Amino acid sequence: PASCGPIVAGIWPVNAFGVTVYLTPFASSAAEASGLVAGLRLRGETDAQIVVWAGDGGFAMTVAELETAVRERLRLVAVVLDNQRYGMIRMHQDRRGSERPIATDLGPIDFAAVARGLGADGVRHEDDGAFEAALRSALLSDRPTVIQLLLDRRWVSVDDHP
Repeated sequence: PASCGPIVAGIWPVNAFGVTVYLTPFASSAAEASGLVAGLRLRGETDAQIVVWAGDGGFAMTVAELETAVRERLRLVAVVLDNQRYGMIRMHQDRRGSERPIATDLGPIDFAAVARGLGADGVRHEDDGAFEAALRSALLSDRPTVIQLLLDRRWVSVDDHP
């Protein structure tokens, strides 16, 4: 996803878990929403472990696809970086000098509870201290898992953070 890629690169080293990383082109014209869809597509094409990194705004746009993963018994992990905003859209508004952001804030969404409601595993963490254990557990799960990691709302990218 466009809005969380720079954040991921800034926080966790690539391949920290010995997992092959595939960078996929955006699967739709709404780039923010392509992470889960691309993950499902890859799951159907490979036996490799799939870990999707998504911003909360993009994940919200396609969270219903998680039901497909549950129904089809597709093992994948979705890490949702939650700053309660459409980060990519906000970043572009800020870069263009918008005096006031328009329609970029999101309310609090409990994506872990949504995941559990759809039949997947779901965990929610307020800091990244528990992230490694959550990811290791999710990689061993026999069903889809959503790991929701709450971020400071002011964190939009590596270049624009508190």
